[in-house]
Amino acid sequence: TLHYEEGGAASPDVAIRARVLEANSAAAKFFADNLANEEALPGREFLQSRGFDKAAADLFGVGWAPKGWTGLTDHLKKLGFTEDELITAALASKKDKGCYDKFRGRLIWPIRDSTSQVIGFGARKLFDDDQGPKYLNTSDTLVYHKSSVLYGIDLAKKSIAKQQQVVVVEGYTDVMACHLAGITTAVATCGTAFGDDHIRILNRMLSAEKDTPA
Repeated sequence: TLHYEEGGAASPDVAIRARVLEANSAAAKFFADNLANEEALPGREFLQSRGFDKAAADLFGVGWAPKGWTGLTDHLKKLGFTEDELITAALASKKDKGCYDKFRGRLIWPIRDSTSQVIGFGARKLFDDDQGPKYLNTSDTLVYHKSSVLYGIDLAKKSIAKQQQVVVVEGYTDVMACHLAGITTAVATCGTAFGDDHIRILNRMLSAEKDTPA
């Protein structure tokens, strides 16, 4: 029996979480589209140097963050997102001069959860004048918690359950290389050590096949 409560509107956190996921999805498409631009040549050359062609980039949704300060912010605001929503999603930051993109002039990997929703991003530095870390990841948000995030889990979950194994590698390109080589159980942590939360997630997947009726 279904029981309906009055005031069917979603709770504030649920509504905000949904907007963060929508913003992430739109950002992932923006980054992927930008990988074909002339400015993104260093990103494409980096992928090629690692043995990844366009098909591989498309499979993993690899994209490019423009070097300008507000490319993504301006694009998402045109789609109806507010500055506060972009800051909540950790896609933008704000200082006295206004709102600006968190990821700029970097190769971008969308990070998806086990349901294939984009929950965050990983960005690799390619330019010498970039003063940031080699890899810049999304900071914790309502949908992204680095201690429990595994890159590649969306692609690996079925193989992990079926083969009863998981291969944990160091980074995004390692996951790409493994999957393209047929090791489809590969995942990677995102800017943090492999910890208890990661183990719990994988244990659930490893036991999923055992619990499935024959």
